[in-house]
Amino acid sequence: MRMMMRTLHRPAATLAVAILGFSLAGCSSDPAETPTDGTGDESAANIYEFETNGVEPSSEVTVRVPDDLREVMGADAGDMVIDQIVVTAHELEGAQYCAADLSMSYLGNQPLDMIAANETPTDRESAVQTFIDRIPDSGVDDEASVVEWLDSAIEGRIAKGYSESDIADSFEELFGTPVDLESDTYLSPYQDGDTGQDVFDRYVGSASDEQAPGTTIVAESLGLNDAHPQTDLDESAPETGTYVSEDYTTITVVGDCAASATDPDNAIEIELPSVDADGRSDTTATVQLSTMTDGTIGVAGEVKNYMRDANDDWIDS
Repeated sequence: MRMMMRTLHRPAATLAVAILGFSLAGCSSDPAETPTDGTGDESAANIYEFETNGVEPSSEVTVRVPDDLREVMGADAGDMVIDQIVVTAHELEGAQYCAADLSMSYLGNQPLDMIAANETPTDRESAVQTFIDRIPDSGVDDEASVVEWLDSAIEGRIAKGYSESDIADSFEELFGTPVDLESDTYLSPYQDGDTGQDVFDRYVGSASDEQAPGTTIVAESLGLNDAHPQTDLDESAPETGTYVSEDYTTITVVGDCAASATDPDNAIEIELPSVDADGRSDTTATVQLSTMTDGTIGVAGEVKNYMRDANDDWIDS
């Protein structure tokens, strides 16, 4: 009855579109020179919209699904979670790892709706529900009434002359065999002198009352693992992982440094998620990011189910 934390599951699908040269933002050292718009003063906007020829590596890149693709996607575009991501360098001490800050712009009430859609019952709640489902009594609807039913069942079986093993067998037939999770050994469902609470606690064991935190749900929706609160990031002694701010608008990803702006072996892959009205999750596109120690950012990407034709128009792939 112990329940594992649920993660977002996405159906496998073929991803189509151009794979482009990329490199993400980074670690220590001086940032790369920022391209200009030709005036010598203002930085040119470096926006990646899954162009066939990509964009030049830069110290800052904005990633977004272009408007013309959203139009082609129709109603599916309304399921998108993210409007755009601005990727910039995050300086770390040393050269062991590189990092990038992802400044997230969400659509609608995201990511709160996505978090709510992916909340699952706690382990203890799942255990209670299992008892409710298997007890032949419609009046049992919460933990207190489960324990009350077990008390009554024990008293009734003792009154009928059931032995300790008879009572244990009757509970095992209804609820299965409890397990000690620490020693990974089976337990008897009932021992002489047990109360209903004793039996319930033996089945529940070390079931957790904790929900999957929003930081984990948001990170996993992006295809990222090892989520932590952003306050856990130590720039002087960084560890690989995903560090999410309390309001989910800034995400720092720490990983290996790329050897070049087109180093696919050290890329960080990020998924742009979508969630439909029923809470089912999918992926709109993937983006590959790699980090260099000079702060250069490059990007490559693929869009699921769509590709550009020879006229640069979006078509089904």
